[in-house]
Amino acid sequence: MFSPATRELNVPGLLRISSVVSGIALLIVSSFGCGRPFDVKPQPSLPPARYAGTTTVDSLNISVQAITDEDLLYDTFDANLISAGLLPVRVMLTNTSAEPVDLSESEFEVQAGSQRYKAVDARKAFKRLVSYYDVSAYTKAGYKESLDALAGYALDIRTPLNGSESRHGLVFVKMPGDVARQTGLRIVISKLVKKQPSIELPLN
Repeated sequence: MFSPATRELNVPGLLRISSVVSGIALLIVSSFGCGRPFDVKPQPSLPPARYAGTTTVDSLNISVQAITDEDLLYDTFDANLISAGLLPVRVMLTNTSAEPVDLSESEFEVQAGSQRYKAVDARKAFKRLVSYYDVSAYTKAGYKESLDALAGYALDIRTPLNGSESRHGLVFVKMPGDVARQTGLRIVISKLVKKQPSIELPLN
């Protein structure tokens, strides 16, 4: 057994070791963007849109574009969304009427051949990125900051689209990366316009 004197001599050493370990942990966390899982660029960061499909249904103009430039995605989101199994689709909506349009029930899917892949909300998309990159060194505040930054790019469908108003944002579609890189993809939008069950537009 250790004598009391030996214990007293060892306690400062243990404290020094603990301090060193804590310092290393803080250094590791700080190297990940002050504790952020991803260093998402603030808006506006995406280049001007080049929409592949456009249509008008009733009083609603709809334009869509799949973002498949993986260098751009990595530069913007500090992550390759396509490799992580997420296809970001840029959507622009313009309400040309005087009445607001309810977007809350709208659903987005991407069709590739005979398969359809559903969009997920920003929180689920973010969790997908964290899981794919196996990120574990972050703080709670940093996690929230990165999540909020990603969510800021998402299309807002909770708020009604007022008359003469335009709104744009990203829809994150969960699908395999090799499928997202294919040509001939189409987006299927359901429950956006009451008089038309679904709207299909080319993405590339």
